[in-house]
Amino acid sequence: MSDLFSAQNASRVDSRRVYEVYEKWPSLAREGFGVKVERTGKGLRKAYVLGMGGSASGGDIIVGWMAKRPDLEMAVFKGQLPVGDMSDALAIACSASGQTEETIEMLHSAVERHATVVSIGGGGRLKDVSESLGIPFITAPKVIAPRYMLPFFVFSTLAVVNKGLGLGCEEEAEDAFSAMDAEETDLRLTSDAPRNGAKSIASSVLGKTPAIYAARITRGVGIRFKNVLNENAKIHAHFDGIPDAFHNEIEAWEDPRTDFLPIFLRHPGEADRDRARADKMFSILSGAGKVPLQVNGRGATSLARLMSMVYRLDMTSYYVAIGLGRDPFPVRNIDTLKKL
Repeated sequence: MSDLFSAQNASRVDSRRVYEVYEKWPSLAREGFGVKVERTGKGLRKAYVLGMGGSASGGDIIVGWMAKRPDLEMAVFKGQLPVGDMSDALAIACSASGQTEETIEMLHSAVERHATVVSIGGGGRLKDVSESLGIPFITAPKVIAPRYMLPFFVFSTLAVVNKGLGLGCEEEAEDAFSAMDAEETDLRLTSDAPRNGAKSIASSVLGKTPAIYAARITRGVGIRFKNVLNENAKIHAHFDGIPDAFHNEIEAWEDPRTDFLPIFLRHPGEADRDRARADKMFSILSGAGKVPLQVNGRGATSLARLMSMVYRLDMTSYYVAIGLGRDPFPVRNIDTLKKL
């Protein structure tokens, strides 16, 4: 099976050498955390990421990471802000293209509600609007497609939140960089399973529909994995959160017609009850012959585990594309819809 994911097969299918962008993920992460944040407000205890689609994925991951910080509030808003004053909030408007209308509208709304606003993006209208309003703008690097910019968005957003809310997360960021470096070595085209964890998972995914389960702390990783399976591999994937899946989704596994592959994203930061029930659900599905997978990150800290996991799963989506003989780069249906 590993021959399906060889460098030779990739060179025939991958028209834009997407794997070269993935090789740069650790450096994109470091570049993101190294951005200069000119100013943020004082006494802020809330941080909101404003964005749509992949541009908001970095915020989703950080929200999961901050789940055990009850003294701070962080959320991602996609399309509409909550009603009320935001004078105690840091709002980060993210748009890889710089053209996302909903994000620009949310930026205006955050300013009107007195939030401290910072923008991150690839230029375009978001930059123009930010400069006209005196809002600090962080320019994202150019890559072949916005969805491959994830590490920069995660860590530039984290850099802004770190300064604005005083997280003191520098050492944890360094651990995350080290974990991503180790993943990069293991995930290369020239590395085979089982060392290459992405190829191992991709072998199981081929011919199946992934059903991804994640607790609160890994929810952003799960959503990202579902999205890149759609965009890179052009396959359907299903995502459900834990504990919600224990109250309804688990019953669907009684359906003999389904050919889903259950994939559990695990993390030591799961709530005790969720961990116990995820273990039980894994056991139930194993007993039913569903052959579920469990994916864990690497590293000594929570952020390292999350970022190494998301790296491995993005590369899984890449290898599934190669294994199916599909070019991971084009997203023709999305492009067609944008022209409407």
